[in-house]
Amino acid sequence: EFIQAAGENSAKAIIVSSLYGHAELDCRGFRENCIRAGIGNILLYIGGNISIGKQDWFQVEKHFQEIGFNRVYPPGTLPEKVIADLKKDLKLEEK
Repeated sequence: EFIQAAGENSAKAIIVSSLYGHAELDCRGFRENCIRAGIGNILLYIGGNISIGKQDWFQVEKHFQEIGFNRVYPPGTLPEKVIADLKKDLKLEEK
């Protein structure tokens, strides 16, 4: 549904937030589905509680980057950080 909505609205990014730790299952094949939908170059961000249990953050981040996410945020990341990164990645000027 995220991908369909992004395509219909010419979105430049999809930002996924997970609360329950199963983001790997929910987002498996996400980039590939974007490619199939014709929006393969869209920015993909993910953050929050994206893995179950205590895992090494650098390994979690690496895994999500390997499956196609451009940016991966740990729990507790403030929205302002994500917004600043989005502006940077989209090359938008700060006002």
